[in-house]
Amino acid sequence: MTEPQQRIRRAIGAVLALGLIALVLYLARPASVWELLRRTDGPPLAAAAALAVAAAGLRGLRLKLLLPAGRLGGAQAVLIVGAAQAAAMFVPARAGEAALPWLLRRSAGWELTAGLSTLLAARALDLASLGAWAGAGALAVWGLTQPAALVAAAVLLATPLLLPTLVRAAERTVVRTLAVRGLRWRRWARRLRRLRQALDDICSRPLRLAGAALASLAMWAATWAFTWLLLVAMGYRWPLAEVVAGSAVASLANLLPVNLVANLGTLEAGWTAAFTTLGKPIGDAAASGFGAHLWALVFAAAIGAVCWLIVLSRRAVER
Repeated sequence: MTEPQQRIRRAIGAVLALGLIALVLYLARPASVWELLRRTDGPPLAAAAALAVAAAGLRGLRLKLLLPAGRLGGAQAVLIVGAAQAAAMFVPARAGEAALPWLLRRSAGWELTAGLSTLLAARALDLASLGAWAGAGALAVWGLTQPAALVAAAVLLATPLLLPTLVRAAERTVVRTLAVRGLRWRRWARRLRRLRQALDDICSRPLRLAGAALASLAMWAATWAFTWLLLVAMGYRWPLAEVVAGSAVASLANLLPVNLVANLGTLEAGWTAAFTTLGKPIGDAAASGFGAHLWALVFAAAIGAVCWLIVLSRRAVER
């Protein structure tokens, strides 16, 4: 895809995201969202903040386990993921996803392609964990007689397992059919080979990979508890199983290629659709989605700012 085409795609995505924001705000009524934020109860909000920090710690543990033993310290891993997560959220059009490979190279001497494979592995674990929690939440809400929840969870769990196979298939395709067309494609073939080798390296450490998967499940559990506490702080005492199921669907909506900044629009639209389906009034569903997302962004910005300040100050001291 050429640069002008990428700009057009990003512009279309931004317009669609703004349209979703306007639609959900219309359903929620801005005054209702402001009232939710104004009346937020302090104690559960403080507990949610503690869980946000705990989730960042578990995310750091997962990163540490995805790398070889001794490559990255625990505190350093938390700083890297806190900074990278903030960049991924607040840099427009998801361009901030590139922050993690860059930070791994800068802070741990990790080669960029290996850093990209680490990012892909982390996102695959995110998708698998979302599938597991979404299926569990749906089964808890609708019961074991609903096969749709089991099928959705199975699909989301199976997709990440196919990541190494998909990369190998892409490498073979480029080498056999496209590399003969010129230097550009031969460069892509070399990049895909390095990426495949880096993914194979991660898979060659099954115990650490299993630990990273468990850390990912625990991290998402902390995230759901964080979301439930935010809703409690705003006056919504919804059943935990419904919060898990609805929040998981809202998180999956972020996979849509429509993003302006901080997943605004896509998350609220997915949240409103999910909780309306679960029987909540559409106004409450839309307003709670905006309120919870805005509080989550406040915590993410605070954690990310602290992590970036420490990372950059350490680098300055080293220089």
